[in-house]
Amino acid sequence: MGIKENLSKIKEQIDNIDVKVIAVTKYATQQMISEAYENGVRDFGENYVQDAIKKLAEEDSSNLVHRHFIGRLQKNKAKHVVGSFYLIHSVDSLELAELINSISAKKAINQDILLQVNISGETTKSGFNPGELKKNIGRLVQMKNVKLKGLMTMAPRTDDKDLLKKCFCGLRDLREELNQEHLLNLKELSMGMSNDYRIAIKCGSTMIRLGRAIFSEGGLKN
Repeated sequence: MGIKENLSKIKEQIDNIDVKVIAVTKYATQQMISEAYENGVRDFGENYVQDAIKKLAEEDSSNLVHRHFIGRLQKNKAKHVVGSFYLIHSVDSLELAELINSISAKKAINQDILLQVNISGETTKSGFNPGELKKNIGRLVQMKNVKLKGLMTMAPRTDDKDLLKKCFCGLRDLREELNQEHLLNLKELSMGMSNDYRIAIKCGSTMIRLGRAIFSEGGLKN
């Protein structure tokens, strides 16, 4: 199967659930990206700042797409990302949020962001731990030039479906807790990638980040 068939299969699995498919272009050629666009994809995820800058420069301005930054964002490269992306998924600390707010103010814009949460507690992953986020949410919502749209997480690399469900449903529950206790309207849950997006959707994901499932020959087998 090619990209068209892969996308068709994904749409069948989503089955009219209101979830946005973000095509992760990390290993995709420009031709592959164009094919995904021709088959209805309008949201594309970038992992690396330098690659993103190049793609943005080459992009056909007539294409109506949303660019998402989903990779780890180093503070010294934040100025290149702020204002160039529809949504930054990987805001993993109070300091980074403050920097994005400052850069946005200088550019006289409002930048939409998601807060990355290390819901699984893995030492190898970035993100707020839930307790840290609860402690700092008041400061985050007061920032005038960033708009909090929701939360993002990366699940452990595992085939343990119960563990994946615990991770994804834990992020959903954290969002609901923040919304209720702080009278917020955090809508987005960016969770689920090519190997686990079906479980993420069952736990309420609103955005799934798919690379192999779209761009690999044959997509995924299951």
